[in-house]
Amino acid sequence: MNELKTLILQHLNNADSSPWFPGLGQRLSEKKWVVLEKQTRLNRENYSTEACLAGKNISGLSPLVHVLQNQIPVFPVPLELALNDRKKNIDTYRLDELQSLPVLDCIDDAFEWLKIEGSIIDTIRALVRNIHLLKLVDDEYDVSYSLPNIPFSIFVSVPSQRIDNDSLRVAEAILHETMHLQLTLIEEEMPLVNQSNQKYFSPWKNEYRDARGIIHALYVFRTIRELIKKILMTNINQSNQKFLIKRKEEIENQLISLTSFCMSEALTKQGSLLTSALVKLH
Repeated sequence: MNELKTLILQHLNNADSSPWFPGLGQRLSEKKWVVLEKQTRLNRENYSTEACLAGKNISGLSPLVHVLQNQIPVFPVPLELALNDRKKNIDTYRLDELQSLPVLDCIDDAFEWLKIEGSIIDTIRALVRNIHLLKLVDDEYDVSYSLPNIPFSIFVSVPSQRIDNDSLRVAEAILHETMHLQLTLIEEEMPLVNQSNQKYFSPWKNEYRDARGIIHALYVFRTIRELIKKILMTNINQSNQKFLIKRKEEIENQLISLTSFCMSEALTKQGSLLTSALVKLH
C-alpha cells in the first residue's frame, strides 16, 4: 500500500473527530494536479472550469473578482452549465452586480466563519481553484453543486441582499462542496462502494439514492456538523446561535437515521469504516 493510501486509511479511522481530514486535501490535490496535467495539460496556472469540461487546455472565462485575501478567483458560470441552470431558475452574477450588491461582503463573512478552524480553510485553499457564483430568484433558497469531472471548482449561491444568517449559509455551502471534491479524490485512490443497484433513503433529498450518494451526504453533513460545533463555542449573536443550534439538531437527526447504513453490502471495507465513524456522534 502506498503512502497516500496509508494516510487516507488513518483519516478514515478517525473520521468522527476531524472529518475534513486536516492535511489530506493538500496531498490529494498535489497528486490530482499531476494526473490532470498529464491528461489535459491543465495545471494550477491555466486551470479553468471550461477547460475541464472540454477535456483540454482552452481559454476560460476571466475572473470577476478574487476572494479569501485574493487567493481564489470568482467566475461567472460557464455557458455550457449556465444554460442548464437557467432552466432551474438559477442565474449567474455579473461584475456590475458584484460591484453594486453586497454579495462579496457576504462571501468575505462566510470565509471568516470557515477560518474558525484553520485546517478547514487550508483544505479549502488546497481543493478550490475556482468559485462560480449562482444567483437565485429567491434569496431564502440555497443551491450549490460540484461535478466529479471538474476537480477544483465549486458552484455556490449567494443572496443578492444581506439577510439573517446569510454568511453562515454560504459558509456551509462552500464547505459542503469542498468536501464533495475531497471525497471524490479519496475515491480515486480507494473505492468506498461496490457495484450495486441497491437504493437507500436519503433524509436530505427525501428520496432513495445509491450508496455513493448516501456516503457523500454522510461525509459532507458530518463535516458541517463539526464546524457548527466549533462556531457555537465562540462568541456569536443570538440570531446566529439559534440558527446553528437548529441546524445542528437537524443534521444530527439525519445522521442518526442512517446508523445501519455502515453495514450495507454496497460498501467496501473502507467505506464501512468511514460510515461507521461518521454516524458516531459525540
